[in-house]
This record gives sequence, C-alpha cells and structure tokens, in this order.
Amino acid sequence: MGRPRAVRHHEMPSLATIDEGGVTSALGFTASGVHAGFYEGGGRLDCALVSADVPCPCAALFTHNAFSAAPVDVSRDHLRRVSFGFVRAVLINSGNANALTGENGLEVARRSARLASDELGCREDEVLVASTGIMGSHLPVEPFERGVPLACRRASRDGGHDAARAILISGAHPKEAAVSYRSTDAAYRGCTFTVGGMAKGPEMLLVLTTDAPLSPALAYRALEESASASFNKVIVDAGSSTNDSCFLLASGYGAKPGKPIREGTQAFREFSEALKEVSGRLARCIASDEQCVSCLITVHVVGAFDEADADRVARSVAHSLVVRSTVAGRHANWSHIVSSIGYADALFMRERVSVDVMGVPVLRRGALCPFDEQRLLREAGDREIVIRVDLGAGDAQTTYWTGDLPPG
Repeated sequence: MGRPRAVRHHEMPSLATIDEGGVTSALGFTASGVHAGFYEGGGRLDCALVSADVPCPCAALFTHNAFSAAPVDVSRDHLRRVSFGFVRAVLINSGNANALTGENGLEVARRSARLASDELGCREDEVLVASTGIMGSHLPVEPFERGVPLACRRASRDGGHDAARAILISGAHPKEAAVSYRSTDAAYRGCTFTVGGMAKGPEMLLVLTTDAPLSPALAYRALEESASASFNKVIVDAGSSTNDSCFLLASGYGAKPGKPIREGTQAFREFSEALKEVSGRLARCIASDEQCVSCLITVHVVGAFDEADADRVARSVAHSLVVRSTVAGRHANWSHIVSSIGYADALFMRERVSVDVMGVPVLRRGALCPFDEQRLLREAGDREIVIRVDLGAGDAQTTYWTGDLPPG
C-alpha cells in the first residue's frame, strides 16, 4: 500500500505521494491479480479484480468507438447507461479483448460478472467488466470459471500490484500512482483522503479509487474533468479503441458516514486536484511505456487565445508522425514542430510565436533560431523530450503527452 511522502504542488501544498501506492491505497478496497489461463503457459497474471468492501458510488467513462467491445456494452448496461451508480467490483482480463465478438461476446462478459457477483455476494449489475488483448477472437468462459473464484479469495490490501500487472500487454511496466491529502474544508477538518489507481495503454483501461465521500453523480463530474486534462490528452494511436474504459470508485471511508462532499466546496476542489494529479501521472506512464515507444514527448502550449486553440495546437504537435519520428531519431530539424503548429487552425500571429525544446530556444519572431545542437541533444536525455510552444495570443494553456515513433 505504501507510505505517504510529501511533495510540492502548486494548488495543494499538503498533497503527498504514496510510495509504491496504487489502486488499494485508499481505504475500503482490495485487489488481486491471478493466472486464469487467458494466456497459455508460464503462469502469467491475466485476471485482475478490484473490489470494494461494500457497494459504493462509481463513475465510468467509456470509448466513443462505434464498435465498442462486449465488456464495454455490458458495463454500460450495469450502470443503466448513465455512467454512474453503485458497484462492488471491477473485473478485468488480459489476453483477449472480447471485441467484435457479437452475442457470444456479450454472454461471456455477462457470465464473468455473474461469476464474480456469486463469489462476492452482490448483484450481477454491481460488477463492471473490462477486457484487453487480441480483437476478434471469441473469449472462452473457462478461464473465468477458474480465475474468478481464485481472484476473489486472494483479494487483499496488498494485492494492488498484482492487479496492475495482470492487465498489462507484453513488455509493458505496471502503471500505478497514489496521493493523500489532509482536507482544509471545515466540514472535513482532520480528515485525510487518498486517491489511487492503476492503468494500461494504449488501449486505455484505468481503475481509480478514493476514500473520499462522493455521490455517484459528483464522482462522474470529477472524473470527466480529470480525464479531459489527462487521459484525453494522451496520443498513442489514431483514436479511441474498442475497449477504452475508466472507472472511479469512492468508498467514503476517509470521513464519517453521512457527509458526502458537495460540488463547489473546498472539499470538492481538493479532491479534484488530487484526482487530476493521479490521472496526470498515469497518463504520462501510458504515453511513455507502450509498444515501440522509447521516449515520452510532453507538449506544453501556453499563450493560446482560448482553450480550444491550445488543444488544437498541442494535439497537432503531439499527433504529428514527423515530429515523433524526429524525436526518435534525435534529429535537430525542429521545423516540423513549427509546421504542425501552422496547420492547427488556431488564432495567433506567427511573429509572436516562440518554441523551445528542452529549454533551448528554436523559434523566435517567426524564424528558426541558431542553437547548439549538441547542447540540445545533451539536454534531451533518453526518456523525455519537452516541447514548449508560446502562441503569444492569450492566457489559455494545456499539456499533451505522446511517445516517439521509431521507424519500422
């Protein structure tokens, strides 16, 4: 579960990182990761369970892809198609996405939720499901029949790391994060709340947990805001996959019963900042640790006329295949960045635009700057390239994350 470690944060000085924290750092949750048999041989963890002690408020965001996978459709149904409600657990398998599998896939997804509900003693619609892996192949139910009872028996406060490993694709690293904070809201004075989570990409699956007391509707509001500033700003492929799912569960165990946080209060602002912090860390992990990615690219856009323009420019730079290939090859031809800014359809005067790479100026007053290429490459390092674009047109800003794109 990890221990808190203080970190400096511009909005919340009391925010503390939980070392080795994750999806079970918040009170009221257990998790497990087991080998069910979706991957043959080797005993690889491939079935994850995150469960609350009792049914609790939950909010979810799902893919916009018209060919949504069977577990996405089943989880939507369990949340009455409004994307929030009360749930007991989230069950995730890797190795098979259960996508483009028709009625058979829907029945297997329902059956897996039924197996978990029987083990946990809750209603079937209080279990949400997700899958990741190969698309178009029918998902067998037998691994669930073996794995779900085992996952329920092994679920514990120490099981978060195994759960995070069980949802991964081959070669990726576990993605976990957690923070805690002491509330300064008078209604929760003395209360310490925790937000934690686990994630995988590029097909995005995320489970976030908190012991802050939230209603289902308010959890959904906070999750929407957080995702718009984090997961929705990760560029890993051309668009939303068939299986993208993000869940937020709130036990409320960090405060006395009967005191849910209200929107517009200091308590809600604090929770939102903590959720955005965890979401941002997981988003960076997704962008930097997936197939064919050797280097994280962070694109900061400031000085935009409005938020829409900031998004257009940042997305254009982060999505540019030429920019990503340039970073992969550590070439110093940063004109591709400027070109991607130019076709972003944003409002600015080119004479006011500035571009810096790793703090080294590369564009001023509409012209490329002379710079020390060797110094820039030394500053760049191996794991992250930071591109800063100042449009000089206003006060709006945003940040996007992507990965480099090695050839072949």
